Order: sequence, then structure tokens, then C-alpha cells
Amino acid sequence: MKHDPAYKIIAAVILTGVAVSLFAPASHAAEATTKPKHTKTRSGTYQDSNGGSGTVNSTVTQGGGERTRNTTLTNQSGQTATHAADRTWDKSTGTGTVSTSTTGFNGRSTSRQGTLTKNADGSVSGQGTLTGPKGQTSTYADNTVKTDTGRATTGTITGPKGQSSTFTNDVDHTAPGAVTRTSTLTGPKGQTTEREVSRQVNPDGSGTRVIQVTKPDGTTESRTETFQASSAPAS
Repeated sequence: MKHDPAYKIIAAVILTGVAVSLFAPASHAAEATTKPKHTKTRSGTYQDSNGGSGTVNSTVTQGGGERTRNTTLTNQSGQTATHAADRTWDKSTGTGTVSTSTTGFNGRSTSRQGTLTKNADGSVSGQGTLTGPKGQTSTYADNTVKTDTGRATTGTITGPKGQSSTFTNDVDHTAPGAVTRTSTLTGPKGQTTEREVSRQVNPDGSGTRVIQVTKPDGTTESRTETFQASSAPAS
């Protein structure tokens, strides 16, 4: 089955790393403006369903109204894949920005630039631009609401030729230290891609992260990470 190239671009940007998940509820974003900056690091190894393996390192710095994440995967051949994300939030205005950039092992890069706005009902609306590896662009608009266990996002995407896709992103804190994030993208022809990330962090900082992607043709790919986390004040 041959899929729409524009859909593949959208899927790469929306479903890669923490793309959609940066739309945090306003209450969480506002808290960042009152806390000093601190850094969390995670270092570990991974195995994927295609027989690949390697190391994974991630650094998250948060505080002062800003949250940045930088992640690097290095495979068994020494090639690297990177993901960088930055979110800002101004509590006084109820507005913020989000920026992400992802480069795969093949050297192809995708990115996203957007803005965040808190609404009167407490939800957060986002809008912006997605850019594919050849410079082609799509636009998106979404809305995030708090739920009993986390948050839920729904949105639409308009592709380079005006075609429309929809996406959802649900984050659930299922137990202490356990978070599940499920993202679904439905393309203009009804094709669906789903990405589920389950993370468990133990009291000693050790943990696991399992990522599974179900493609439009029903096949799946997965990656399992084992890591050790630590936290310290940002320098």
C-alpha cells in the first residue's frame, strides 16, 4: 500500500518524540515561572523490534517559565538521531511558545513552531507550522484540556495541498512514577498511525520506557529503553 507523502511528513512531526505532548495544561506551565531551574538527566540503552540497539541520553531543564529537552540516540553503527524541544510560558499573559526539531538516523530533519494561549475555560489552544525534510509546510491548530488523570489534546492539520488530517494525544498518570501517552493521527484518506509511550520511573531513579508505533497497514514497530535518571539544580 502506497501512502500519501504529505501524510508521512505530518506523522513524522506530530508523532516523533514529545511533539504533541508539549501542550501542557496551563496550571503546569504556570508553575514553572515560580520555581528555580533544575535539570533532569536520563542515560541508558535501547533495543528495537528491527534488531537495532544503542544508547539513549536525555536532558530536561525546567524553571523560570521555560522547559527544554534534548535527546540523543546513538545506534550500534555510531549514527545519531536527535530531538530538541523548547517551551516557554508567561503566566501574566497566559501565552507561550513551542519549538521542536527532530533529525533521524538518516539525516532527515522535521520541525515545528507554534504558540500557546490559555482560554477562559482553562484549556490551552495551540497553533503553528510543521516543516518536513524538504521544506514543505503544514499548519495545525489544537486544544488541550485537563482530565482526571492527566490531559487530552485534539487537533487538526492542513497539509501543503490543503488536505486535512486530525490528531489526538492523551496523557494518563496511571500510578506513581507511571505515565502513558497515546497519540493518534488520522490522515485525509482515513489512514491511521498510533504511537503509545509507556514510562515507569522507580524511586531510585531507574526506569523503563516502551514506545510502540502502529502504522496504517497494521504493522508495528517498538523500542524499549532502560535508563537511570538523576536530578540537580541547573547550572
